Amino acid sequence: MSRVVVVGGGPAGLTVASLIRDRDVLLYEEHPRFGEPRHCTSIVGLYTASFFAKLLTPRVVKRGYKRFLFHTRLGSYLVEFSREVAFYLERPLLEEKLADKASRLGHSLQTGVRAKPLDTYSVRAGDGIVRFDRLVVADGSTGEFFRFFNGRRREYLYGLQALVEHEGGEDTIHVEYGVGGALFSWFVPIGDGLGLAGYLTERHVGDPGSAVKKVLGVAGVKYRRLLGFFGGVVVKPGQLSRPHIRGRVFFIGDALGLVKPFTYGGLYYVARLARVLVESLENPATYEREVKRLARLNSLERGFSGIGVPELAPPILKVVSSSGLFNPLDYDEHFRLILKTAASPLLVYLTLFKSVA
Repeated sequence: MSRVVVVGGGPAGLTVASLIRDRDVLLYEEHPRFGEPRHCTSIVGLYTASFFAKLLTPRVVKRGYKRFLFHTRLGSYLVEFSREVAFYLERPLLEEKLADKASRLGHSLQTGVRAKPLDTYSVRAGDGIVRFDRLVVADGSTGEFFRFFNGRRREYLYGLQALVEHEGGEDTIHVEYGVGGALFSWFVPIGDGLGLAGYLTERHVGDPGSAVKKVLGVAGVKYRRLLGFFGGVVVKPGQLSRPHIRGRVFFIGDALGLVKPFTYGGLYYVARLARVLVESLENPATYEREVKRLARLNSLERGFSGIGVPELAPPILKVVSSSGLFNPLDYDEHFRLILKTAASPLLVYLTLFKSVA
């Protein structure tokens, strides 16, 4: 039976490992436990939440949201949908269930072992050299494999957030643009009087505590204390790896570099691509076509976000929502929202005309 080596025990690597059934899988995770280091907010859309709920258990989806309050220099916009469109994933449980599923298939998952690239046939894992038939690179945004196989370095953004104990009662996600020099910032209530407050910037912030408190102030959240900080780097959108190298080395997750330009999340692309990758281990052209298709749509979204749209997005979203055109899948598939933007003003006008008539 052929061997697949997976480098990286985050959601991307573990999802691929949990879907492979006809090959031996050897997965290496450099940290002592799965789920480390913690840096993701874990807010996803309907497609991603449904994918992991069906693959594992509905319990990995902790709660959903249908109220969003956007704070911009143009004003504040409350957008409320008729149903939940964003969901909070219970990350420790998610990765625990993925690891359990992969282990039950007989795969070997080794933590505390760092893998390094050698060539398209082998990796160095710990003190030994391991040969493979296929290699799946899921080592995150800063891994060595991207540089080794693509011959260049990436540019990064910096994200930091705090676990916040607050007074409770919040059911609204706050999103802020232009606060304290951040690209955007957020507050997400996650239940039991706890929430996540954070920001994304192009450079490190000297005093993260003050920055988080400013985020909470703009959101109007009454907090009791900050319980701890965590974060990491995020790949700047548009810096993709090749989908595969000679049909032997495949990239997925942050290692691939597909990142949403509005939310800077990557789990949607894991949900979209993991099964395709597994089914393409003998036919890499299939995986390459799907990555390129998603990359084209991502490029459209990046172009839209690069013309000052982030601050215009909330009023646009409010119009699309009120026009009845919004679909919960639009949270992940922003290109649909872009296309609906052109149609929604006309629909709103027709609706008003009918009501007046």
